[in-house]
Amino acid sequence: MKDNVFKLYPAIDIKDGKCVRLLFGEMEKETVYNNSPLDQAMWFVDQGADWLHIVDLDGAVTGKNVNKRVIEKILHKFHNKVKIQIGGGIRNINDIDFWIKNSVNRVILGTLVLENPSFINQLSAEYSKKIVVGADVRNGMIASHGWKKQSDIIAVDLIKGLNSSIVSSVIYTDITKDGSLKGVSLEQTVKFAKSIPHSVIASGGVSSLNDISRLAEQFSNGVQGVIVGRALYDKKFSFSEALQKIKEANI
Repeated sequence: MKDNVFKLYPAIDIKDGKCVRLLFGEMEKETVYNNSPLDQAMWFVDQGADWLHIVDLDGAVTGKNVNKRVIEKILHKFHNKVKIQIGGGIRNINDIDFWIKNSVNRVILGTLVLENPSFINQLSAEYSKKIVVGADVRNGMIASHGWKKQSDIIAVDLIKGLNSSIVSSVIYTDITKDGSLKGVSLEQTVKFAKSIPHSVIASGGVSSLNDISRLAEQFSNGVQGVIVGRALYDKKFSFSEALQKIKEANI
């Protein structure tokens, strides 16, 4: 796809070396969908994915690259075939550099941005558009550390001050919808996108092709992509059907 069209990001969330989905971000409420994240990545690539969205769930909680070897296997096999963004436990410049050197296109930062907002604005131009900010939101406020800790910081206020030349986009996740298949928070997502100077990738609650169409129709308002997980794994619709919906919206 071109860079000026709505994008679909299939999610590969890794916990204990397996591809899982969580309900409302709770580590104890997991469903294992594939014992091999590498096989899952292969399936998405074969289905025509342009991007893979990979999260080390254990890393998000512990602040360390717990599932590094599993993710490295995916990068080694597919970095020439698909673009990859990765998050979970990336808390310092060494972590960022490690993944970029290992062919990751974009690095997702969440907890690091919350704890040290000036970090992004101090990055040099070599990191331009290689950073994605994860805005994990519960009732308008940012949550961190794998959603275990709830802050009283308003998401929009935090994001507004970040350097647009460095930040590629912001992933807006409504924690109260994530993994629930209850539908996207369209109004909140659009409001958030209109309030910040960065493009937004919607995440959480996608349950139907209609959800994808409605989000794609908000491209001009700054909603420029969607992360889909459980709906694909539970076969609520096929990957090709989702791509077709996006293609129709982009025409």
